[in-house]
Amino acid sequence: MKQVIIIEDDIHLAHLMQDSINQSDNLECTRIYTNPIGFLNDPIQADIYLLDIVMPEMDGLTAIDKILKLYPDSNIIMNTIKDDSETIFKALQLGAIGYIDKQSFDSNFKDVFECIENGGAFMTPKIARMVISYINKPKAITKQLTDREKDIVNGIIDGLSYKLIADRYNIALDTVRMNVKSVYRKLKINSKAELFKIMGAR
Repeated sequence: MKQVIIIEDDIHLAHLMQDSINQSDNLECTRIYTNPIGFLNDPIQADIYLLDIVMPEMDGLTAIDKILKLYPDSNIIMNTIKDDSETIFKALQLGAIGYIDKQSFDSNFKDVFECIENGGAFMTPKIARMVISYINKPKAITKQLTDREKDIVNGIIDGLSYKLIADRYNIALDTVRMNVKSVYRKLKINSKAELFKIMGAR
């Protein structure tokens, strides 16, 4: 019997999810927490954690790492209304192995748990499409840049100073500065921070 813990601030929804889970033959949910702090103050090991993102006191993204440090072999599934590609990709980077929309929970949760049981990960088709779009975003952005400008971007993403970028590509420092200005103009940005954000760099 797989043990499931729900961390969800909407207690009514949490109980509905709990009822659905407990109707399954090989799943059991006996604990609900309304926020990650409550769980971390009274942690219990489970096979699967259903984790919301927008919650009081601590958000679900912050909680992922804390849960995995306590129970590294556990499976975290994000169950949330947040469906922007950046949040989804961030959750997966932090260690979540599944991401479903709350509105589709009843129609998808059995597939989710079956997929995990077989050693896989799960995303609804809508979420999977957004993840693919997010991964491909930098490629689409850099299409408008010249090869030299792409080199400069790679250098910045790698954390190099303008001087080190110049040394890497054996070009003049002024050439680096000129290409940086061109990149910023084409991408309509004004700082390295904005470049990191649109390139999906972490």
